[in-house]
Amino acid sequence: MRSVSQTRQERIKQRSLERRERSRQETRQAILEAAIRMFEREGYEGFSLRQVAENIGYTPTTIYLYFKDKDDLLFAVCSQGFTEFTHALQTAYATHSDPLERLQALGWAYFEFGLSHPLHYQMMFMQRAEWITEAPSAKGDAEGSNSYLIQMNAVIEAMKAGVIRMGDPIETTNLIWSGIHGIVSLALSMKGIVPKWEEAETRRLVKGYFQMLIKGLQP
Repeated sequence: MRSVSQTRQERIKQRSLERRERSRQETRQAILEAAIRMFEREGYEGFSLRQVAENIGYTPTTIYLYFKDKDDLLFAVCSQGFTEFTHALQTAYATHSDPLERLQALGWAYFEFGLSHPLHYQMMFMQRAEWITEAPSAKGDAEGSNSYLIQMNAVIEAMKAGVIRMGDPIETTNLIWSGIHGIVSLALSMKGIVPKWEEAETRRLVKGYFQMLIKGLQP
């Protein structure tokens, strides 16, 4: 009888622990979602833990139970951005079997992410680029598990297929990546300042970039 009572108490205790953990995860997610909304609206300069707390009806002290400071919360925001970015590249990779089409699809996925997540992009690749290697999506051990490996695998496959010349795959990946990154960065920073950086013109620029790139990489 005693052991039955102890077992029941253990179950009650386990369920209580599980409820607390669910509540903790739900609170953390609520904070993160509020932070993402604020970041997308205010950017880095206008972002503060106090304002995030006010938006969800918590005290700043509550935020500190889940994130140690502003950078820790922003890293969580960007980590979610890296996950979305990597998923976009994985989708582009998986839906194109032709090596050249796959390379271009990856470039377009990169471009579309940058234009649709401008503040995330600037934080991830320009303001806090060191976070690239720290984000969870960059730490997987499986081949193709992070955004850079996805791009490099596509380059290697294109080389093996003979549609681009053989060479150092890292160098070629960096060449392709730097071109797209340059276009996205300028599209975000020069829009409305320098002519021909509106979205329609930028899309034509990406198309022209790939035409020149593929011609230059032909074996």
